[in-house]
Amino acid sequence: MSFSDDEPPPDISSSAAGSILWNTSSLFILCIDHGERNESWHHDMANMHAGPYNKPIQGDRVRLVAHSNEEAPLEENTQQVLLEIIDMSSPVERAGLDLVAVLDVSGSMGGEKIEKMKTAMKFVISKLGPNDRLCIVSFSTKAERPRPLLWMTRASQEMLKDAVDNLKANGGTNMEAGLKTGLKVLGSRRHSGGRVGSIILMSDGEESPGSKARTVNIGNVAVYTFGFGERNDAKACSYLCLLINPWLAGQVLEAIASKSQGGTFYFVRDGESLSEHFSRILAGLLSIVVQDLQLTVWQHRGYSMIDEDKVHAGGYPKTADAAAGSVTINFGDLYSGEVRKVIVDLLLPAVHREYPPTTVLCALCQYRTKGQDLYSPQDYLRCDMRRTRTARPHVMRPKVKAELVRLSYADTLKQVSELKEEDFDLAKRKLEEAKNDLDAEQSSNPRLPLINLLRNELMLLLSLATWKEFISSVLAFWTWHRLQRFGIFHTRLMDKYAEQAIEFDKNPGMPPPSVEEEVVEMVRWRKPPGAMGPSRTPPRIPEHRSSAGWAWRALIILCTALAIALIVAGAAVFAVYLLYQPKTPYLVVSDARLVQLQYGQDGAIQYLQASVTILAENSNSKASASFSSVDLALAFHDADVALLRADPFVVAPKSSLPLRYNVVSAGTALDAAGKQAMDEALKAGVVPLDLVGKARTRWKVGVFVKVKFWTRISCRLRFFFPGNGTVMPDDRQRCRSKSP
Repeated sequence: MSFSDDEPPPDISSSAAGSILWNTSSLFILCIDHGERNESWHHDMANMHAGPYNKPIQGDRVRLVAHSNEEAPLEENTQQVLLEIIDMSSPVERAGLDLVAVLDVSGSMGGEKIEKMKTAMKFVISKLGPNDRLCIVSFSTKAERPRPLLWMTRASQEMLKDAVDNLKANGGTNMEAGLKTGLKVLGSRRHSGGRVGSIILMSDGEESPGSKARTVNIGNVAVYTFGFGERNDAKACSYLCLLINPWLAGQVLEAIASKSQGGTFYFVRDGESLSEHFSRILAGLLSIVVQDLQLTVWQHRGYSMIDEDKVHAGGYPKTADAAAGSVTINFGDLYSGEVRKVIVDLLLPAVHREYPPTTVLCALCQYRTKGQDLYSPQDYLRCDMRRTRTARPHVMRPKVKAELVRLSYADTLKQVSELKEEDFDLAKRKLEEAKNDLDAEQSSNPRLPLINLLRNELMLLLSLATWKEFISSVLAFWTWHRLQRFGIFHTRLMDKYAEQAIEFDKNPGMPPPSVEEEVVEMVRWRKPPGAMGPSRTPPRIPEHRSSAGWAWRALIILCTALAIALIVAGAAVFAVYLLYQPKTPYLVVSDARLVQLQYGQDGAIQYLQASVTILAENSNSKASASFSSVDLALAFHDADVALLRADPFVVAPKSSLPLRYNVVSAGTALDAAGKQAMDEALKAGVVPLDLVGKARTRWKVGVFVKVKFWTRISCRLRFFFPGNGTVMPDDRQRCRSKSP
């Protein structure tokens, strides 16, 4: 069974086969507040909280950190402030992916190229989950889209793998038609809210005469391009040479990626694995939680000045508001674990006396998750910068220095990327000069590990012997540094996917675990906050006798006092307990129904729809109860069908709060025992689903005592199916959580 974009998507509050769908986003405010404030600063902050910022809410998907000097001299000077946006999200919360693969099947792609592409696409198909959609567009002389955007069920995966196997290299290279067709697929989606839409374009970059892919209006779509190794056919390009100077075919692909929002260019050398390269992009696309990320920085009127050209954010678009004294950078989507760095050159005017710590900069970070916004708390992160006569003008923090070195190196890559083939020697000399500069920085700042990474990149570029390979690699590296994505900016998940791709190349018959299987495993083994690993016997420490007897006596007295305090506190807690007699908050199933179940002959649950309502009960009459880290799983015979989650919430005294889940799941595979159990259940007309999981609860007992613990639920819900799909009343009544 397969779903296309013309059918209602599983847009649900629970997950499909393990993906977790929850609607969250955040706004995070960082104020580099250096103490002293004036009326204009208060006016700017009031404007910041106008409109949607009237009710800020804590957001935790990104963290904003600043690095700057604590002191600045009295004369006019420029201070560099480094802002780091760190993605703190988990792939568990990821958005669904709509991916369009635009594949070159022209004659020049014959042989090893198309076989690498087929293997890479099969890896992609194997990794995608039921909450993702894929469309394959092939192009040669013309573009073809044999099937629409398909939900990745088991049947769809097999269908698309067959389509990949049937690809044959023949004809010209109308890259423009392929790219336009791929953009049309994403542009015509009826169901796109909160989803990630991206295009991958694989080609050898050798366009046919008349094709002008670089002129296509891409809009806000991220296009990731892959250029294959040295040209190994005899395709003539005299017309193209006159048209767009294709001394480098990869320039076309790099130009396409650079025009898109967040897209990058990859150069795949002869003999390299396309699957490994592509797996890193896939790891990012399948971990996006933070979308439409923006960073706004404000000057402090009278104390600092910001110019748009002095806000260094790589290739990301910026907009300035002169009236507000602010600059906004649009980053687009963040992969889980990624970091974005921005250097702000802050001009401080001359002053005639020393000043105490004063506000010089304020920054605001806003983003979206699942199509909804949250806003940051009102308490700002503050740093101190004071104006003193003793401040040294050219001193800066190591992290700031490292980022300035990287920006200088990236600028060298940009200069080299603009050279032509006849300037090959000049390009190498420029890189040699950059290498010497890095060596000098390393000797003066040995504690900057980033320099080693940049130096390794340079050594690789200098080792390349042919112009095409050299300039294609320069373009790729420049793209990565411009967007701070891939290469030295890799994440752990990218490395994990790359290892899986290498194994898949060796044995394509053994598919890697899908993203949903990994999410289920991630949730299952994730430890609650503050949880410790397995207990270990501490190492034996040899005794050491001290002559300071008074120190031992003081320690004994202190321990005795602490023990008495603990006894008194314990007695107080017990007295409060007897007085208030608190009742433990819990979760209980109030309603459940199995709406639809389609079980295929291949032994997989092709489609399942169910509704589950869970009440969060608080029986305490004098205290509210908060619930967080709600992690529940709905399973059949140990195969997770869906994961149910909820954002933190509070239940008032003597009340309850319903959590309503509409579960839609597709493509859940069962093992042999599970298949037998499903057959028996359908014959008996009763289908059992297990609900297991836990939630963190917290409430107050009295005035001072706070109680928190994990409440766990493990029960079986038996549904009359085929039938009316209702749950057995006894199961519903027994299905409630317990505390340890």
